[in-house]
Amino acid sequence: MGRLHPLDWLVLALYVVLALGVSVLLTRRASSSTREFYLAGRTLPWWIAGTSLVATSFAADTPLLVSGWVRTGGISLNWLWWGMALGHALVTIVVAAWWRRAEVTTDAEFIERRYAGRQARVLRGFYGGYHALVTNTIVLTWVLTAMIKLVRVVLDLPDDRADALIVGGALALALSYSLLAGLWGVVLTDLFQFVLAVGGALLLAWKSVAALGGLDAARARWAELPAELTRIVPSPEGDWNALAWWTTGFGAFLVYFGVQGWLNKNADGGGQAVQRFSACRDEHHARGTMLWFSLAHYCIRPWPWIVVGLASLTLIAPEHLPMLTGADGVPVPDHEAAYPLMMAQLLGPGLFGLLCASFLAAFMSTLDTHFNLASAYVVNDLYRRFLRPGRSERHYVWAGRAAELTVGVVAALLALATDSISDLFTLSLGLLGGLGPALLMRWFWWRANAWTEIAALSCSTLLTLLGRVPLPGVGVLLPVPYPLSYAMVVGVSAVVALAVTLLTRPADHAALQRFHDRVMPSGLWRPFRVGRRLRNRALPILVGWAGGAVLVQGLLFGIGRWLLGRESWPAFVAATAAALALTWAWPRALHPVPRAADADGKVSPPDL
Repeated sequence: MGRLHPLDWLVLALYVVLALGVSVLLTRRASSSTREFYLAGRTLPWWIAGTSLVATSFAADTPLLVSGWVRTGGISLNWLWWGMALGHALVTIVVAAWWRRAEVTTDAEFIERRYAGRQARVLRGFYGGYHALVTNTIVLTWVLTAMIKLVRVVLDLPDDRADALIVGGALALALSYSLLAGLWGVVLTDLFQFVLAVGGALLLAWKSVAALGGLDAARARWAELPAELTRIVPSPEGDWNALAWWTTGFGAFLVYFGVQGWLNKNADGGGQAVQRFSACRDEHHARGTMLWFSLAHYCIRPWPWIVVGLASLTLIAPEHLPMLTGADGVPVPDHEAAYPLMMAQLLGPGLFGLLCASFLAAFMSTLDTHFNLASAYVVNDLYRRFLRPGRSERHYVWAGRAAELTVGVVAALLALATDSISDLFTLSLGLLGGLGPALLMRWFWWRANAWTEIAALSCSTLLTLLGRVPLPGVGVLLPVPYPLSYAMVVGVSAVVALAVTLLTRPADHAALQRFHDRVMPSGLWRPFRVGRRLRNRALPILVGWAGGAVLVQGLLFGIGRWLLGRESWPAFVAATAAALALTWAWPRALHPVPRAADADGKVSPPDL
């Protein structure tokens, strides 16, 4: 069928059998309780949790998206997500450990740990529903959209008549082991999926370079491309007073790195990361999870996709790409389809099936995580908390499986109605972008309360919709292009959140004291440290934050410049110095958790 050889079908079948076999073996353990189904018993080491998080963030859409950006806007367009390494460095040095100490199942549950009162209960319930049915569903939708594009190319389908079958088959496969084994099935199959996906990407990159005559010949070809396509950082040329300067090129880079990079919807980790931190053995494994994720996510994985994108500029002309209908009704090339076309053009039987299996693995690792996470929000933060408290653990596991099915159907319907991965990605960032400052405030400032987040979330969503959704007879009310619109949303939301914080009462003092004693956060928490002499952790946190960020960016730049045939040693020297700084800060950045002896003399953390 299409471009698949019988040997390719055999490789795909072997992968499916392996994934389903693991799930069947783990079903009994995962079904015993929600702790096992959603948190793998809180026993994961850093390398399993971190690899699972890397695998989750790489779906079938990611290589298509990155290679498409390279073709249309150049390598530097990847700062749309590279800049987020800045925020992840802060999560690595302290926030990941704080999440593990909080011992929650979801970040929505955290709301009632951190705050108190009716507004906290309402916000927790809202987050549970919003993340289950909106944010996770958007991710599932763009992943399914990418799978449609991939399968059309792989099977050489001329039109969209088989899209419903593609989506239905993909959902059935992904749900099968997510429903059976919960997070246990997700993380263990993710280990294999990571190796297969990264190996497949490296294989295609190597074949792409070979098709250009080897690395030296490829570098020479890339040097002939327009400079804006091969710059890692865009040129600062142009008038910074012009609107276009802030929406493309260097101005956009500044917004991506300086604003979106650490003030985004995942400013303190994000739902899937929080689930992995909470599933770790302890706080130290949680920090290691985030460090390994950052290195693999930013430094190792993107360059094979970029190499394929650069090579495709020479090997695949725009007129050979499938066509999409543009905003003005004029057909435009679908550059996101270049990656699967490179697969079909460069790989023979067996190898082509191996790369298709790697895409299937990447696709499954993302879908099963978001199915499981959406289910956790529904059960933990809505169903058990407000609708059906006091039921058995097995009851809640089955309720979670029903929630996964529901979310899957919604995402499938949306995937059949859209064709742009990039638009969905930027929409998801914008809707919750203004929440970033509030997410950091709740960790570093005791005065933040539930109204802080309610104000930031409401303002962010409203401004994003006003900037993207046209009104009948009026059009878009805030026609500011992305990413300048993102900076505007974050800035306004931060001001509104701060004002609301100061105008409303703080959370209950006793609740804040319990939270402080369990988590021991740094920053403006002096009223809750009465009688304690705690060392100031500001310097280690700042050094660790900077060290983690420079380590990741140094390796990213160094590897990229080497591949392009440019001087790379300064970047590697900077990465080495940053690693030493991070090593110094690592044991010094966290306040130790106070321990209390019980009646038997055993030492344990204070109970919330």
